[in-house]
Amino acid sequence: MWFCGLQAAESGNIEDFGRLFQAEPSRLRVRDSKGRAAAHQAAARNKLNILQFIDAHGGDLNIKDHVGNTPLHVAVEHESLEAVDYLLQRGVDTGVLNDKKQAPIHLATELNKVSVLEVMAKHKSKIDIQQGGEHGRTSLHLAAITDHEECARILDIAAITDHGECARILDIAPITDHEECARILLLKPTNWFQITEFGACPRKPCNNGYYPIHEAAKNASSRTMEVFLQWGESRGCPREEMISFYDSEGNVPLHSAVHGGDIKAVELCLKSGAKISTQQHDLSTPVHLACAQGAIDIVKLMFGMQPAEKASCLASCDAQRMTPLHCAAMFDHPEIVEYLVQEVRLDAPLDDDIGADINLLDKEKRPPLLLAASRAGWRTVHTLIRLGANIQLKDVNQRNVLHLIIMNGGRLEEFADGVVKTQSKMSLLQLLNEKDNMGCSPLHYASREGHIRSLENLIRLGACINLKNNNNESPLHFAARYGRYNTVRQLLDSEKGTFIINESDGEGLTPLHISSQQGHTRVVQLLLNRGALLHRDHNGRNPLHLAAMSGYTQTMELLHSVHSHLLDQVDKDGNTGLHLATMENKPNAIDLLLSMDCKLLYNYLDMSAIDYAIYYKFPEAALAMVTHEERGKEVMALKSNKHPCVTLALIASMPKVFEAVQDKCITKANCKKDSKSFYIKYSFTCLQSPSMYAQMDEKTGEAIVISKPIPLPALNVSLYH
Repeated sequence: MWFCGLQAAESGNIEDFGRLFQAEPSRLRVRDSKGRAAAHQAAARNKLNILQFIDAHGGDLNIKDHVGNTPLHVAVEHESLEAVDYLLQRGVDTGVLNDKKQAPIHLATELNKVSVLEVMAKHKSKIDIQQGGEHGRTSLHLAAITDHEECARILDIAAITDHGECARILDIAPITDHEECARILLLKPTNWFQITEFGACPRKPCNNGYYPIHEAAKNASSRTMEVFLQWGESRGCPREEMISFYDSEGNVPLHSAVHGGDIKAVELCLKSGAKISTQQHDLSTPVHLACAQGAIDIVKLMFGMQPAEKASCLASCDAQRMTPLHCAAMFDHPEIVEYLVQEVRLDAPLDDDIGADINLLDKEKRPPLLLAASRAGWRTVHTLIRLGANIQLKDVNQRNVLHLIIMNGGRLEEFADGVVKTQSKMSLLQLLNEKDNMGCSPLHYASREGHIRSLENLIRLGACINLKNNNNESPLHFAARYGRYNTVRQLLDSEKGTFIINESDGEGLTPLHISSQQGHTRVVQLLLNRGALLHRDHNGRNPLHLAAMSGYTQTMELLHSVHSHLLDQVDKDGNTGLHLATMENKPNAIDLLLSMDCKLLYNYLDMSAIDYAIYYKFPEAALAMVTHEERGKEVMALKSNKHPCVTLALIASMPKVFEAVQDKCITKANCKKDSKSFYIKYSFTCLQSPSMYAQMDEKTGEAIVISKPIPLPALNVSLYH
């Protein structure tokens, strides 16, 4: 029954609607599932009589539905012209924005409702033509985006006649290329002086700093662009001036047109006087942008229409000192690269050599060849080599093209074939052993990345496999560090494999040390099988020490199974693997070493492993030692000048760990609790005093003065913690 009023409003049956209203006046506020009231339904169906009735009886003509639309929004959407006219006559709020930030004027423009705009133009004094919607876009922006040229012209009538300015609403038309909207927005001006006086010019930006003409160019709205340019000319603003407007990013319309990729918009800009050498804030020209996008047709069009600008454009550098050739190379557009280098030169007069400089360097000292290689643009790399690019050049990191090809996964054999065919084999060989500023050769990077085919080709071409970098690391060290099993095998299978297997780096680390330190068990196994020697590094540490420090238990087990004598070896400071694993807080490694029956030794500072766990307050390391199934009691019995009683030290510094020790002292019978044989056995061994007891700091548990034994000292100390 409540919805009968909505149905009557929709059908325009004034008699039924009036009768229902008399029976229940609140029916004017009844809504459907979309939140639309009777006023919305009448506006949608252009039922003027219902709207008049609602208005006469105090109904709300600005009521919103669930998405923020008023009856005027709905009338615009359904192109209910009489309803639009009536609502505007009655002075409804034309500035209401719906949930999409659209006022009725924005909605009419975006939907290209030309007839609606013509009606709204009659009531221009009641409409804020300058109102911004989403992102501050006015109607002219929307007309430009959608190419609604007539909308733009109509909006201009409203803007000039009533407001005297080129309403920011005009900013919406360019986005959709609604050229009809644009025409309506821009139609029938007064004179340029009047427009300027009131600020009515197309240089009204949205919140993002874009002008309508830029939106039109960016969105390939060439028809709306023509409307803007004609509009400006009719008001004394030359095309050359309008086509030179800068947006917030320093783009002129030609930049925006190239971004949009519409060759018609680009051609229109060029015919209107836009210069292809114009630079934006980052100093890039439209030619830079077209080359980066791979738009070869646009590049040819620009050079064809403005041949006098070729030379300056080709030599022009952006903020990164990149030329258009750099831009094409960076994004792997070989067709444009070849055109810029060759075709442009061929098209030039005989006395001109206008082709792009193929070896010009950017800010990081990269010619187009190195830039393409760094971005994995292999088609461009091969094109540039064929065109004679200098392969000896290096970038700011002293890397040559071979470094970059290998680092980025290129195919060395294809590169080598291209160089040999178009240049010379000698020029290729000169690259093989060159070092970058890190001292790394191409072979170092092939080893690091595990590029087997590149590695094979480098070795085949004669690359030196034992070159050292600035850290005295060879390619084999790199392969061992990054776990490149096949690379290690390939290097060891080379002629000098037996000579490099035990080479040490700047820290005295051999490949076996490094692979053990990184936990690469397969590589460790390979090196052991090939006869790698058990050298010590500059700290006196063996591979097992390093594996323990890193916590790699599988590697530790492998090393111990082959060389069990490594277990209790000490480094220059007297530290065993157990010491080092504790210092690095590696509980799994600690547990394994204890299970391997390692000795509980003291280092040259008279410190045991448990002393370091307590000193550094590593609960994980301490817990692994004192709760070990087989060695826990042995660890608890250790004494040192630092901690003469492990029990008291644990209570003082890590009471939670000592709780775990006490829990281990509880033994329960292996039977049901209600059995007569059930028992719980408590051992107080951990609370008993050692035979010689040192007076201890009650807070830290550290020794102060040697004294006589004190019974159950742990109970006394626990009172303070």
